[in-house]
Amino acid sequence: MKKFAFYLPQFHEIPENNEWWGKGFTEWTNIKKAKPLYKGHVQPNYPLNNYFYSLDNKSTLEWQAQLAQKYDVDGMIFYHYYFNGKKLLEKPAEMLLANADIPMRFFFCWANHSWYRSWEGTKELLLEQSYGCEDDWETHFQYLLPFFQDSRYEKRNNKPLFMIFKSNFGQKNDYLTYLDKRCIDCGFAGLCCIEICESYDENVIQKFIKNKASVTDFVHLREPASMLSCYTKSLSYFPQRVANYIGKKIKRNQYLVRYSGEKMYKVANDTKLNVNNVIRGLCFEWDNTPRHGYRGYVITPPSKESFFKYMDSVQSDEYLFINAWNEWCEGMVLEPTQEKKYKYLEWIKEWSNRK
Repeated sequence: MKKFAFYLPQFHEIPENNEWWGKGFTEWTNIKKAKPLYKGHVQPNYPLNNYFYSLDNKSTLEWQAQLAQKYDVDGMIFYHYYFNGKKLLEKPAEMLLANADIPMRFFFCWANHSWYRSWEGTKELLLEQSYGCEDDWETHFQYLLPFFQDSRYEKRNNKPLFMIFKSNFGQKNDYLTYLDKRCIDCGFAGLCCIEICESYDENVIQKFIKNKASVTDFVHLREPASMLSCYTKSLSYFPQRVANYIGKKIKRNQYLVRYSGEKMYKVANDTKLNVNNVIRGLCFEWDNTPRHGYRGYVITPPSKESFFKYMDSVQSDEYLFINAWNEWCEGMVLEPTQEKKYKYLEWIKEWSNRK
């Protein structure tokens, strides 16, 4: 089983973020101003040895690649921010492409959603996504092609993997079919398309599969959303639902919703999915309060035993997608932290060594 982790490139300064969020903004800005919101809440969550790296530095990518190799993480899923010709946060991927000596396998997840000022609780549009016509799709393909041709770019049966974050746009089938055709023109067997679904409900998944693009190969059950959707419908969640209702009534906008990762994993481990061409996911914990404060929510970590049981249940799968390598502002981090050190990387390594 190949284990790939989602990779956020929002750790270097860009003009757009300077304009929207203030001079010098990166994800570290939100991390450094985070505060604990309840007793025992670990915030701010700092990187080990205060390593607030910048992703416009080759040495950072080299360190990440070496760390991933050491702990049996096979590669990264780079978020690809592309808005009909306009690129954002592209430097890390382009730096990787330009430096063939960095031993990092990777592929793209096209984060094809519009950007809003949602961190502040508003819906102010910052940058709108649009899809254009075939000429625009060809421009996109020409940008992607050198990455696809790189030997480190993940391919399945000579088809470059390409995930799309948002599936419900009208031109999806035509757009992906065009990219697939152009891949074939350039010597590949096509494009290995992956769409994201966020549910364990088989009816929901089957409906999603019916609406996927004709060239889509896999559906990815993204975490923690898929586990959470299953857990919140279970009987074990009912007491927490009542507690949340009361807490919001009493504390109003000062109440933070918390979920048990251990209970989520139990429900996930007890749920049997009878669907094909699905790639499972994994998330160790979640805490997006650095971005959203009390409007966010927290998922506590599972036990190592529950993690091992889940990994045993998916060990025969071809891929597993981990959320995430470095989503510091959502509390999804494989990189070493001051509090947990290398904990989750060590779990992955220990499980891998048992196989």
